[in-house]
Amino acid sequence: MIWTRATRPGGFPGARGAFPGQPGGLLQPAFEFARLLREPVYWGWGVPRGDGHAVLVLPGLGADDAYLRPLRGWLRRVGYTTLRSGISRNPGLSEQLIAELGERVEAAYRRSGRRVSIIGHSMGGAQARAIARRHPDAVRHVITLGSPIVTSRPLPETVRVSAIASADDRIVRAPAAVARDPHAQNLTVRGSHSGLAVNASVYRRLARLLAAGEGDTGQYESAPEYL
Repeated sequence: MIWTRATRPGGFPGARGAFPGQPGGLLQPAFEFARLLREPVYWGWGVPRGDGHAVLVLPGLGADDAYLRPLRGWLRRVGYTTLRSGISRNPGLSEQLIAELGERVEAAYRRSGRRVSIIGHSMGGAQARAIARRHPDAVRHVITLGSPIVTSRPLPETVRVSAIASADDRIVRAPAAVARDPHAQNLTVRGSHSGLAVNASVYRRLARLLAAGEGDTGQYESAPEYL
């Protein structure tokens, strides 16, 4: 049933109109999603329980929220509150969109009294950083997945920064997806660009990153030399 829903038009990574395409089409992301469904991490087994704080998930360029449904469902399963972006087609670094998303983050922060984490896939990661730069008091943690952020200005040290890059990414090459903030944590996985949203290795890393306490600055890692 999950597979059927996820592969409907607009519902699966790479579906026309739902996700920015990638060289080679949908075959590799489809295999990655199939592997994810067999992994205990996807069902919340052996995963640190979340503390219930809100997590905003942002799609890639030209995409909408639909292909991120598996990720949002997993976040709720492991104990977080999820926020949809409400984006119907991501236009990129639009000032109006960044302002609207920032208002959404501020509203969630005011409702709960707890800072919000933001996970951004591809261009969504660059947008996540832009939001955090404007609203550092409302943002707890920015996690980017294969995002073009290498030239992005550093974020305040009060905002945790993590970047997950794939050495196999053929859209945003790994060197461009590394966070250069002095306090950033850079992690690597194997897999396609589109498939980062349904990659079991990514989910395992997200579980650990999100479970860290709000005041935990983490054990920072330099980007590997080959990135």
